[in-house]
Amino acid sequence: CALPILSLYILLCSIWGTTWIILKMSLNEGTPPFFGVAIRFVFASIILWGLLFYRKEKLPMSKEAWALYLQFALLNFVMSYSLTYWATQFVYSSVSAIIWAGFPLVITFISHFMLINEKLTWSKLGTILFGTAGVLLMLSQGKELGGNNVVLGVSALGIAVLVAAWPNVYLKKHHHLLSTVQLNVVSQSIAAILLMSISMIFESDRIMVWSSFNIFAIVYLTIFGTVITWLIYVWLFSHLSMPQISYVAFFSASDCNCSGMDLLGRSPNIHSHCRRGYGHCGCRVYSLACSFKTWRINHKCYTYLKWILP
Repeated sequence: CALPILSLYILLCSIWGTTWIILKMSLNEGTPPFFGVAIRFVFASIILWGLLFYRKEKLPMSKEAWALYLQFALLNFVMSYSLTYWATQFVYSSVSAIIWAGFPLVITFISHFMLINEKLTWSKLGTILFGTAGVLLMLSQGKELGGNNVVLGVSALGIAVLVAAWPNVYLKKHHHLLSTVQLNVVSQSIAAILLMSISMIFESDRIMVWSSFNIFAIVYLTIFGTVITWLIYVWLFSHLSMPQISYVAFFSASDCNCSGMDLLGRSPNIHSHCRRGYGHCGCRVYSLACSFKTWRINHKCYTYLKWILP
């Protein structure tokens, strides 16, 4: 089981690291934020329904299953994604990704109360705080975070992180109830309907710019940034611990912060290199702590996974 988990983990981090940049560029190109996320889930849900029928899976309709469907649809996909899209208009893509790097910290606190095998320890708390401190260091450079309404954008992103944490921990507790296709197809379909309705209400005066880049962005964010990544992400809940899964946010933020400087025309300086280095240092410390405390997979699998922790 080691190699498939490792390969998919790397693929997930790599794809999500690029989606932040594509998202920001599409917004700059004239994509209305709510419509952008809505159309992404519309096409993704169509693909997922085709996959569900191909696999001949039946959808569970129990109360517990619907609790998962609705929590992921409303909290993760509708609220968190719409807040992230809207907020990214006002800040750099790397800032959006970096704020999401606080996701593991929120996940750790919630997991302590909900998951028996995910109790918070001083070493776990200390190492996560060390890595998250890199986020605070970056946010301290307020003039470098974006254009106007930076505070508003950062606040909305913070709320998005908090909102998304709960359904993730709840899924970890009940991941045996649904397959990755079942959860994604229902949740993303509900999200597509609600988000398109929100767009029609609040963005009726905005026109989508169907440029070649925006078409590419929709295709990329749908197939790679939504269908492939979310199928992998939910699948990992059956194979990794909650801290491991949430730590994808740290690596994605690092990838985005690195590549975004080139694609969006921002020149790196000594401060940005220091902040990135500090964040990477936090990742290393946390990964070493995980080897003793929080990694619940077999030793061989951990040996492989350890190679990708910077």
